[in-house]
Amino acid sequence: MTQQIYEGTWEEVANHAPELQGKRVRLIILDEPTKAEPNRLMLEVLKQLEERHKGKPFTDGSDTQRILREARAGKMFGDDTND
Repeated sequence: MTQQIYEGTWEEVANHAPELQGKRVRLIILDEPTKAEPNRLMLEVLKQLEERHKGKPFTDGSDTQRILREARAGKMFGDDTND
């Protein structure tokens, strides 16, 4: 026995009434799709990160290698011997 599945609004399914006449059918009412709720936990984490970064200087990434090299050389600990 092959199954045919029709899904849509009542009006869309009812359009198939002539071909389904006399056949056994099962009608299942589906819940309305819900709108996606925002991920409140992730939004809270992003707000906390934004708050932590307030007042910190922004870098565009072009100086990343230089900053890392300076930090590894001890500059982040106040050792400016390489200057």
